[in-house]
Amino acid sequence: MKTLLAALFGKYRDLVLAIGLFLLIDAGVSAINIYTSRQIEADTRLINTAGLLRTYSQQLTKGLLSLDADLRNDQLSQSSLAEISEARLGFDDARRTLESRLAEHPTLGLIEPESLRTEAAEHLAQVVHTWEPIEREVGPLLVNADPDQEAASAAVQKAVTRNNRLSRQANDLTESLEEMARQKTVTVRLIQAIAISLAFLNFIFIVFKFIGKLAASDRQTAAAREETGRILGSVREGLFLLTDQRLVGHQHSASLERLFGRQLLAGADFHAFLGHLTSPENAAAAKDYIDLLFNPKMKQNLLEQLNPLQEIELLSEQRQRKGPSHLSFAFDQIRENGQVVALLVSVFDVSQKIRLERELAGAKERADNEIALLLGVLDHNPEDVAAFLGRAAAMLQLINGELQGIQPSAQAYPQLINRIARNVHALKGEAATLGCASIAREAHAFEELLQPLRRRNNLAGDDLIPVAVGLSGLLGEITKVEAVVRRVRQFARGTPGDLPDDRLGDSLRRLEQYARKVADDLNKEIRFETAVPHLDRLPPALAGLLQEAVPQLIRNAIAHGIETPAERQRLGKPASGLVRLELASAPDGTLNMSIHDDGRGISAEHLRGVLLARQLFTAGQLAAMSDEQVIATLFEPGFSSLDSAHPHAGRGDGLSVVKEALRQLGGRLRISSRPNSHTRFILQIKAA
Repeated sequence: MKTLLAALFGKYRDLVLAIGLFLLIDAGVSAINIYTSRQIEADTRLINTAGLLRTYSQQLTKGLLSLDADLRNDQLSQSSLAEISEARLGFDDARRTLESRLAEHPTLGLIEPESLRTEAAEHLAQVVHTWEPIEREVGPLLVNADPDQEAASAAVQKAVTRNNRLSRQANDLTESLEEMARQKTVTVRLIQAIAISLAFLNFIFIVFKFIGKLAASDRQTAAAREETGRILGSVREGLFLLTDQRLVGHQHSASLERLFGRQLLAGADFHAFLGHLTSPENAAAAKDYIDLLFNPKMKQNLLEQLNPLQEIELLSEQRQRKGPSHLSFAFDQIRENGQVVALLVSVFDVSQKIRLERELAGAKERADNEIALLLGVLDHNPEDVAAFLGRAAAMLQLINGELQGIQPSAQAYPQLINRIARNVHALKGEAATLGCASIAREAHAFEELLQPLRRRNNLAGDDLIPVAVGLSGLLGEITKVEAVVRRVRQFARGTPGDLPDDRLGDSLRRLEQYARKVADDLNKEIRFETAVPHLDRLPPALAGLLQEAVPQLIRNAIAHGIETPAERQRLGKPASGLVRLELASAPDGTLNMSIHDDGRGISAEHLRGVLLARQLFTAGQLAAMSDEQVIATLFEPGFSSLDSAHPHAGRGDGLSVVKEALRQLGGRLRISSRPNSHTRFILQIKAA
């Protein structure tokens, strides 16, 4: 503290006193300016308020004249009374405002003499004195629902005779208030002129007194520049200036070459340089952002979130980088005289941060998938899920064996691919009904891999390598789910109070959940209904249908049949489509299961157009085919009436799975459909 005081009152005493005097003058002028500006704003409002007195007086006179005319012509007078009331209330409000403000005492008498305020108050008193007789005549008119003609005429006479006088007095009041404001302005200008003169003299004193010290300061600046160069050579972050011409400044940190992987030359065009570092989209967005930063009206803190160069990925000419892979640019405005003259650009290596964020995101996604898998399994009977997993694993192992033992043949490869696609599609449907969403996603990804191969006619053995890889991924997902189910079954084993086994009820509940999920994914609304008899035992054949064929038909009904709510309403249908599953037993023991929907139905003519457009049949062949034969093409592997595939339809394998499942059970399939009305699939199997 003593050292600081010694410095202040030692060799820097004159400088401190000069600067202190300057600050004192500046603070005084600023305080007076602030006070005066507020007073001038208040005076402006007072002048405007004084003008309102004249306006309301004229409005009142006009309203009285209208009222008198209305009464003479026996017309309604409510609008005139409303105008009179509005003018009277406005005049009273303006008068009270002026009286209140003029009654206040000025804080600084030097700027605002008391005599001017007193004069304005006297003018206001004259206005009020002229107004009060008019107000006394108007009051009874407003409280009377049916004004008297004579009273109205008297009020008109009073207002007309006094209106001109009142206007003159209001003008006098306005002029006195304007004189108050002018006097304040003149006084402040005088004070400012004196203060500026003192500040100028103070500046001259500083210049002549400390010219020698400025030379010493130049020497210190040179030393500081040298130190700055050392700092810029040692900092790890990239630092450089960007001029308003979008050119790189002469001073920049040595680390920039390491961060950019190339040299940044002084005077280089930053936009062109940036175009070699990142994508054209990022470079274009950065150009627009930098243009905004150079706009003096834009505040830096408002634009930080718009920065397109936060965590950008860098590209080299070979599209491979050694060193940082992601950089982050920060921009700080440098202002002079209210203008942005340059930007200080800071460059940071955020490669490790991006890598850690991605690892954390991957870990979170894996954790979320594990939780979703566990919840999906817990929503269903673990025994049913375990049985499905066993069948799925066995089927995939069988496919793996076929892949390894296939004989090279132009016909064998496409047949195997179609068979794999049909089995994987069936697996996807059953996985979705049992809540195994991860398996369904993996199966859908496997279908995406198979789809290009199904369109080719020249498959070779090497083309099956990606199939083996996809198969391995699907088997790995099944193994993971099996581990979860195994733990759930161990926990549930021996749990007391288990509900009686109702496999048919469980299957129907799963199917309903699956139907609603498909509908939600496709933004459709459905009503799911069932009509089934009570069965003490679930026949194996029926269980097989519920696992393999029925999910495909339900998904097919929602994806192809049920329209969107808006489309159904245009057709005069309820917004929610109906999907109904019925089970009946014939006298000969045959089980008849039907899946019915009230959607758009199957149009043979539409299918003919699709088959012709895809060049699967010629026009002559289609003309020779019956409607039943055309509809039968829906069961061919790989054919779908949709133009593009999505997770629930478009692969052309759903009905193929149904056909194969019925073939293995020795069952039959019948279809009943009418365009824009309904579709019903009837599956017939022997119960034994």
